[in-house]
Amino acid sequence: MHEFASPPHPPEPADTKSLSDATVTSIASDGDCSPRKMSVGSVSMPKAGLKDESLSFLRLLLAHIGAALALFLATTDATIVSTSLPTIIANLNASQNQYPWVGVSYAVSQTALQPLYGQFSDLLGRKIVLFGSISMFMIGSLLCGTASDYVLLCVYRAVAGMGGGGIVSSVWLITAELVAEEQRAKWSQALSVTWSASAVAGPLLGGVFSDSTGLLSWRWAFFINLPIATVAAVLLFFSLKDVPLRPAKGVTWRKLWNNFDLLGLILFMSGTVGLVLGFSFSSQFGWNAPATLVPLVLGFLILIIGYFYEKHTNRDALFPSRMLNNVTVGTILIISFLHNFAFNAGTFFLALYYQAVNGSSALEAGLRMLPYSLGSSLASMPTAWFIAAYQCRTKTTAGQKIVIIIGLAIATIGFGLLTALSNNTPTTLQEIAPLIAGIGIGMLFHSPYQVLTKALHPEDIASATSAFFLVRFTGATCGLAVASAVFNERLALSDYAELLGSAASIDLRSLAKLRPIAVREDVLKTVASAIQFIWIVCTPCLGVGLLISPLIKTTSTEVKQKSDPEKNVPQV
Repeated sequence: MHEFASPPHPPEPADTKSLSDATVTSIASDGDCSPRKMSVGSVSMPKAGLKDESLSFLRLLLAHIGAALALFLATTDATIVSTSLPTIIANLNASQNQYPWVGVSYAVSQTALQPLYGQFSDLLGRKIVLFGSISMFMIGSLLCGTASDYVLLCVYRAVAGMGGGGIVSSVWLITAELVAEEQRAKWSQALSVTWSASAVAGPLLGGVFSDSTGLLSWRWAFFINLPIATVAAVLLFFSLKDVPLRPAKGVTWRKLWNNFDLLGLILFMSGTVGLVLGFSFSSQFGWNAPATLVPLVLGFLILIIGYFYEKHTNRDALFPSRMLNNVTVGTILIISFLHNFAFNAGTFFLALYYQAVNGSSALEAGLRMLPYSLGSSLASMPTAWFIAAYQCRTKTTAGQKIVIIIGLAIATIGFGLLTALSNNTPTTLQEIAPLIAGIGIGMLFHSPYQVLTKALHPEDIASATSAFFLVRFTGATCGLAVASAVFNERLALSDYAELLGSAASIDLRSLAKLRPIAVREDVLKTVASAIQFIWIVCTPCLGVGLLISPLIKTTSTEVKQKSDPEKNVPQV
């Protein structure tokens, strides 16, 4: 009970601090070259959090465990359906054209509200937004588990996505404010490991529940969120009790209405959704159909309009013109988009390859994806060590630039090797190619953001952070939509289009049991070829990122001064 006692003196309210600033300090503050001692008894609060107070080590530990659990659920939920989708589609009698929408609906809703979470945290208080997001995520998960048809499932996934996006933002924000800046990197590594672990756990958990019979089924891929989220909420509630993560000073709804770039957000998301709809409808109606062309053309036009609007708006633009004119920032945003485009396409369609072409169960597919998912997770750790060591020696972002170039090169080679996967590829290549692709992808999760924060004036970092995560989530959304369009288009052009598309739904896992054998081999070859074209699309995308990566300029990682000399931007 002593560990949860109130601080001896009522601390002052938190200073004004946006979500993006907190995210910067949480994610970018690694590479600390100087040794520091960390007290086991208590951890001092940063200036932006509890002033001149301390939080017990146990209480801080429980807060991070709760935060890690919540973050794990929000990030795992994006990939847990990758191995479950064939089962879900068959169970809910959906068509293969609807394959991406369970993933897309979650990603779009998670992306759309991302810039608003920080504003709401300043207006309402950090804990209200955090617990509100957890509640929305739990409600969405409950509804997903009870969905009776595919359309409802997609709608409920959008609800869960809104909650999941708030969890991701709030967790980084609150944990950054709980820990002093010089100790932040040590504690935030737990959240970074959690993020990486979710890439491994998602496909595996989805496979476990999809292969289960009786009470356990694919629906438990969503129900499992409820007890874990409850534990996370309880831990966070008690560990953050009496911690004054209050609304920021001087922030009002009127200021939000007058300054927030709502029109820019609407334009960006409308254009993105238009492109996603166009790519999705292409396989169902054809590329020349109005249902395909209208959303595609409108999507591109709206994004172009949004670009010029962002250059001239007087509001706090999502993409300020001075940021758009920075070559390094523009290069990083493009690389981030292409990286997540390929990563999400790989996550979903590599799982489909193992199930449809190899006839693997959902669980077996999750296990066979370990080289890809585990490779991407493990690659981030030695990468971080290298960057920290190189940065201590050079005091620049040269290490990050090296990692980005090498990561893109390895990822391009890996996805190039994936194009060799067919219906009779040796098992060794089926494991080596995804491993190489995963290692390259894993090297690109953190270093681009670190370069971004050092390429700008400190006053622009908040806007750059929002833009970075907005582009990152959008790349993942578009990657899944484009990959699905390519896959369905190739199936529609094949000799077995009637067989593969004759029914409202077809369980692709049953293709390995087709008879006669000659027909089965041709059908599996057709499906494998359709998936190969996805890798053919992803490989040059990563290649473009590799070609433009030398445009990244190396900058100093020394602490920069803001207009207030007492406030510094933390080191990368």
